[in-house]
Formats: sequence, structure tokens, C-alpha cells
Amino acid sequence: MCLIIAGTVTYLTVKMTKAFPDKRIWALVAFTALTFFVGIITMSVGITLITKSKQAEDEATPMPTPTYSVLYDSSLLQLQYQYKMEKTVLSTHLAQASDGRGPLNYSFVSSEQGTNSESDQTVSLRFSSEENGDAQMTMTLKDLGMEGNVASYEVSWTSEAEWLEPTDCFSMSPYGDGWFGGSEMYYQWWPINRWSKEMSFYLSGDMYSDAQQYGSVLERYWLSTTGAALYVDADVPLHVSTENYRLCFKGSFKNSPYRESATSSEGLPFLKYRVFLSPDARQTHEYVFLKSGLLKRPQQLPDRRMTKSPIWSTWARYKQNVTQDVVLGYANEIEAKGFSNSQLEIDDGYETSYGDYTFDPVKFPDAAGMIEQLHNKGFRVTTWVTTFVNRRSVNYNETQYFVKNGEGDVGNVVWWDGVGALVDYTNPAACDWYVSNLEKVRQRYGVDSFKFDAGEINYLTSIPDYQTHEFLKNPGTYTTDYAACAHRLGDQIEVRASWRNQDLPIFVRMMDKDSNWTPAKGLKTMIPTALTFSLLGYPYILPDMIGGNGYENGFLQQYLPERELYIRWLEMTAFLPAMQFSISPWQYDDEVTELAKQYVEIHETTVYEELTKAFQEYIDGDTGMGAIRPIWWIAPTDKNSYQIDDEFLIGDRYLVAPIVENATRSRDVYLPGPSGFDGQPLMWMDRLREGGEPIKGGVTIKNYAVNLEEISWWELK
Repeated sequence: MCLIIAGTVTYLTVKMTKAFPDKRIWALVAFTALTFFVGIITMSVGITLITKSKQAEDEATPMPTPTYSVLYDSSLLQLQYQYKMEKTVLSTHLAQASDGRGPLNYSFVSSEQGTNSESDQTVSLRFSSEENGDAQMTMTLKDLGMEGNVASYEVSWTSEAEWLEPTDCFSMSPYGDGWFGGSEMYYQWWPINRWSKEMSFYLSGDMYSDAQQYGSVLERYWLSTTGAALYVDADVPLHVSTENYRLCFKGSFKNSPYRESATSSEGLPFLKYRVFLSPDARQTHEYVFLKSGLLKRPQQLPDRRMTKSPIWSTWARYKQNVTQDVVLGYANEIEAKGFSNSQLEIDDGYETSYGDYTFDPVKFPDAAGMIEQLHNKGFRVTTWVTTFVNRRSVNYNETQYFVKNGEGDVGNVVWWDGVGALVDYTNPAACDWYVSNLEKVRQRYGVDSFKFDAGEINYLTSIPDYQTHEFLKNPGTYTTDYAACAHRLGDQIEVRASWRNQDLPIFVRMMDKDSNWTPAKGLKTMIPTALTFSLLGYPYILPDMIGGNGYENGFLQQYLPERELYIRWLEMTAFLPAMQFSISPWQYDDEVTELAKQYVEIHETTVYEELTKAFQEYIDGDTGMGAIRPIWWIAPTDKNSYQIDDEFLIGDRYLVAPIVENATRSRDVYLPGPSGFDGQPLMWMDRLREGGEPIKGGVTIKNYAVNLEEISWWELK
């Protein structure tokens, strides 16, 4: 067996050397083959996986029950493959068990090639440990073929013991190439190579309360600038980490909310995912979104007015101190200052109890009359709703529509506004009830639509042994059902949590941002978050409120963000898919007010036109990315563009380079190029200072002057 495998590896090395004369590629293959061969020789006596430093650590700490994993060395999958690549078994995938807490031996049971095609391979290994005995794990690599320039593979691991958990890791270089995708995060880096996220189950959470939780929007999709992409199947009990410049997947039911069946929370570990490879990231991404059938796209535009004109929210400015007089006064100010609107959103604080959905008659003695006045002024009106129904709500007795605990009782959850039940959106009757309540609000008061908050899985899984109407093998389905239920009320809505909802023509908003300049949910995360949403297939991005939420004096306290931060936030948002005010420009001075009107005008004309065009191209399948795009999208082989996180494209026409540093009046601007994805030269025209000659891409404009009232933006000619 050893000679057969070694011979196979040698043969493949020779074949790949001929196909890829690049020395780095065949040298890597040769090195991996050598490593594999040495591993075969040493298997007869077993491999001790604990290093001396690890042994010293273990001697000083109690010995836990060991868990073992198999590490899959994916270096080959990150090479840039050429058009006529030699298909290979990639039989060097198995490297070593990674995570042992005691001596762990393994040996080959079998290795089969050509089960379904001559390029498929199945390898079985038997692991043994003193604590757990023997168990077998099998890896199958299936060649799914090549379409155009894109090669596809399916990798699957199965284990016959709970303690033997498959874990595959992919290296992410700290320099050069970048990995993107995954989820919204507290520290939203672009690319994700610098993330420091410990291994945990891969489900959405309220990252505002815990920086180590994955955020409200996530997908099982990652893309590398080398042209490699990874997609993990929805039914896999997936855990993910991004630490030490490695992206790791683990398939396990242990220590997670995943369930094998309605009667068992445990199951045998398994992992399955697809690998896509092409010469560059754009080709791979377009294949995944346009041809693979794994991820969906919206089939129509969102509410046009929400895209074009500003949303005005009561939240950041007034917090819960909203009344009928406050709302009317706010609207009068907006009108008097000459601003347009898409809608006025009445946020937290209008209900008597959370989950009533109706107006508090003390704070809003004539809510219907108030909304009629707002309509007469040209405002549409929306109200804020959530997944929660608090104990004091008039609706709390509707227990048949709520998630239950393991005892069959209502499963109460603690959230930021109290304690209450969670509506069970997996139950069609519960969705009907929820929609019916909100339709009654429309009829009673004249409300036009709603802002849908929460929906993350951490609230569902906080209920002990939670029970939903529909069994959820993957709890993320709860989020999917919530967004789908919300969409029954039309397109003029926004949600903050989403999983596998890319087909809905609704806005997905960013999690609350803090009013600061930092990468900790501050201004610097705006562009990385927008790019991540777009890459994951959510083109209708609702940026957070201009200037942030003003939490610096406390969650419910009013706070006016610093003037310069507000201006820079305003400038950036004008070039994103929607604008949202709460803190008002006139709370500063007339100069900020006039500047805000100028940027609203730019958004409603030039930007809106290109947004609509780029959205439609995405809907029609003419491109694989929404309107907001990374700058490497237009020049996917331009390595200088991979690490840039403070510029973005609107369609393939405009490049925007805002200021994201405090007290800064210049910046370096990188113009991607010199040629685009179609081979044509990229020539850029300066739109901030018009009249100059076009500049060929692939260059950095050093120390480009950008005054406080300005933003650098460029147009492709």
C-alpha cells in the first residue's frame, strides 16, 4: 500500500510539474508528497502528536477528556490554477491529527481511487487512544468536474465516533492574498486574515453584547483572491475559527445547538464542503452565484424610495424618549430644513409593553392623527418591531405561537429590553398571527411599514432545550424564516439578521455602530461591513445611522457624536445604497446642515442612478456582485488591491475613497489596474477635482488632499 500511494504521489508530481512549470507550484507539491511519504513510513509505529511544550502545559493542568481532529492541509487548493489544469487526486490531503491530549496513533485502513471517476479518492483511517479505544474516519474527495475556467471539488469526512471530530484548516497569509466572507463581526476586518476568533459553532449572535459571537448576517461561504472559494453545506454541524492566520472548519454536534434529530442532540461528527478554483476571485465568485445553484439572488429591486432618499429614525437622537410631540417636532425640523425623506421611523419606546405593536395612548394620545399629519407632510411612517413579546404585553398569553422550552412551557429569553417570549417563525400559524397583528397596526393607525429588529440565533438557543414547531437541524433556519415572514409585509422593510435570504428584495441593515473612529464597531468598520454583505449576496445594504448610535454616555443616554466624525460618516454614507439619519445635521451648525443637503443631493442623483443600474445587472445575472464592490473586483489580478479596506466601487463605474481617520486632510488613493478583468486598460478621472487628464490604473496617488467637507471619488472612463 505504501509503495502504491508513494508511486501515485510521484506520478502526480510529475504530471503537475508538466502542467505548471512555475517552480513554486511543483516544489510545493513535491514537498507535500515527501511529507506524505514520510508519514506513511512512520505510521507503523504511530505518531505522537504532543509537542514538548504541550506536554509541559498538560502536566501543569488537569487532563480533560481528549478530543481528536484530523487536520487537512489545503495548501494546494490555494494555488492559482491555470486554464487547462491537470486534474489530480490531491491524495496528500491527510496530514496529521491536530488536537490530541494524549498519544494518538493512526493507520491506513484503505485507499480507493476511481469509485465514481478516475479522479475521485476515498481514504479511511483508524485512530486509537487509551481513553476512547479505536474509531475510523473516512475522507472522500470527489472531482465535480470543470466548467469554463472553474474546477469544483467536494470534500467530505465521516466519523464513527463522537470523540473523533474532522477539522480542516486553510492557511491565510498575513500579507498579499486575502480571504473574504463569513459573517458580520464586531471587529470587521477586510480581508479576514487578521481575525482572531476562537473555534465555536457557526451561528448568528448579538455581537454587540459579545465580541466573540458571529454577527447577525452570516453565510457559509468564503472567497480567496487566489481564486479559491469554499462553501459548507447547510446541514453540517459547522464550527469555525479564524486564528493564527488559519481558517478552520470542524463538523461536530458536541458543545453546540446543532441536533441530529428531533429526539437526539448528539450525532456522529461529519464535515462536507465544496471547493471552487479558477484563475481569479471574480471568475470563481461569479460561478458560485450565477451557476452553482448554491446561493440565491434577489429577483427584483427593493423599495426605490428607501434607496433614493434618507430614512429619518428617532433612535439615536431620542432613544426611548419618544412621544407624539417629539415625533411631530422632529418631522417639522426635517421639513423646515429642506430635507427629503423616504420615511420617518419611530423606534423603541412607542409601545406600552414590548410585543404590543400598538402605540402607548399616554405618550401618543392620537397616533392615527399624528400619522395622518406626517403623511400630509410627505412622510411615510414605519415602526420598530422585534421577535420578542414581553411578559407584560397584551399578546403574551398567545402561548401557542411561541418557542417552548424542554418542559413544554413558554421559553422566556433575556434581551436588551427585558424578558419575554420568542415568536416561533418556523410555525406557519405563528407567522400568520404575527403578520395579522402588524396588518391591524397598519389599518388602525395608517403605519406604512416596519423595521424588523433581532432574529439572531443566540436568543433562540438561550432557551433550555428549545422546542420549535419545525425541527431545526440547523438553528439558522429560524433566522431564515423570520426574514421571510417579515417580507410578507412588503418590500419597504429592513431586517438586521439574515441567513440564506439573499433572494428577498429587502434592506439588510448593519448592526449598531458606535460613534467612534476605531475598528471596534466604529467608522472604520463601515466599508468592510458593506463589502462583506455584498460578497455574501446581500446587495441592499442599509448602513447604520450617520454618526453612529451615540452610545458613548450609555445605551439609553443621548449623546452628540463629535462634529468631524459625523461629517466623515455623512460623506461615506452618501455613496452607499441608502442614507439613514437620526442625529440631525442642524444639531451642529448651519455649515453641517448645508453640507448634508449637498451630499443627499449627490446620493439622490448620481449615486442613485448607478446603484439602480448595478442592482439590475445583478438581478439579471450580468454580474455576480451587487452594486457595492471591492476595488479588486474590476481588476482581480491586481494584488495591490487585495488588502485595501477603505475604498470601494459603485458598480464598475465609480471608486470612492473616504477619509476614515480623525483630524486628517489627505490620504493615499489606490486606483486599481493597469488593466481590468476584460483586459482593457483602466483609466480613472478625478471627480472631486475635475478637469485633469485620465490616470491609468495600477498606481497610488500619494497624499491626495481631501478637506473636511470633501470626499475623494473617481470615475472609470
